[in-house]
Amino acid sequence: MRSAGERDQAERPAAFPAVDGRTLLGANVVLPADFPADRTLAVVAFQRGQQSRVDRWIERAVTAGVPPTTRGATGPIPAAVIEVPVLSTQWRPVRRFIDGGMTAGIGDPDVLARTITVYTDVAAFQRSLAIPRSNDVHALVVERDGTILARGCGDPDDESWHAIAAALLGG
Repeated sequence: MRSAGERDQAERPAAFPAVDGRTLLGANVVLPADFPADRTLAVVAFQRGQQSRVDRWIERAVTAGVPPTTRGATGPIPAAVIEVPVLSTQWRPVRRFIDGGMTAGIGDPDVLARTITVYTDVAAFQRSLAIPRSNDVHALVVERDGTILARGCGDPDDESWHAIAAALLGG
């Protein structure tokens, strides 16, 4: 039998944890407080080979009218999309090399602005978001206070995209 605290934890929706990150343009941020919009689609990936799925989520968001970047935005924006590669703290000493390789491979300043690398305890990060494994991409619509409004996993099929779009765009 679970204790009351365990039941409360299991029944409470996961919230996006407070983590330090850096855009590939070099701006330091604290997520979720520094998310670029009132509602942000954060596409979280854990492995290099997941980029094509990340791109498909971003393509769906941009096609639906979400700006493809936060670069140059002035004032509050209602919705944004970012990609969040999450890497283990063991890689932090070579962050400059890893982030530099991503930056060189991407090149597009709009994509660099919306890509925020996070070096953290991956297992703890996943637990806080109720993500069981690192083997797939997770799309989360998040408010700046960390509240998760919707979530999807894997490829953005029509069903998962509609749930994400409803929370992100209100319809």
